[in-house]
Amino acid sequence: MIPLMAVTTTRSSANPWLASVYAGVISAVIAAIMTFLFPDVLIGWIIAFLLIGIGPVVGYQLATGRPLDWKSILGAIIGSILPIVVFWPILVGALTKGQSVGKLLLGSVIGVILAWVVFLVIATVMGQNPSFLPFAFTLYSAVWGGTLGAVMTAWGE
Repeated sequence: MIPLMAVTTTRSSANPWLASVYAGVISAVIAAIMTFLFPDVLIGWIIAFLLIGIGPVVGYQLATGRPLDWKSILGAIIGSILPIVVFWPILVGALTKGQSVGKLLLGSVIGVILAWVVFLVIATVMGQNPSFLPFAFTLYSAVWGGTLGAVMTAWGE
């Protein structure tokens, strides 16, 4: 008799660029859905802020080949309730095995700075027209999520 079993494999050296693309795309898709489909609905923006936090975690898990860890995803959602720069890294770092809170905090600050640069460049190009906000918010989320996906992969233990 041949025993049948499921095997999951993890990559010991995941590519940070791949994790960055996964995390950025997931965060951008969530932001785009909420900003373009529900632009005037406050609950849509609240849900978007809660779900954008899962982009870096899921992108990291997809790039490393790990199965989805619900503790990390729950930490990302809860961490997105309060200011995302401070509480997201603390909760995700505490609930994700092999992640340092300090490194995630530094990565989050770097991601926010890069995202603001992209946001302000778009604002400069678009001028006084406020219609750039949904597009700029989507790119802001993609840059922040992509930076943290790369940080989680490159600086993880």
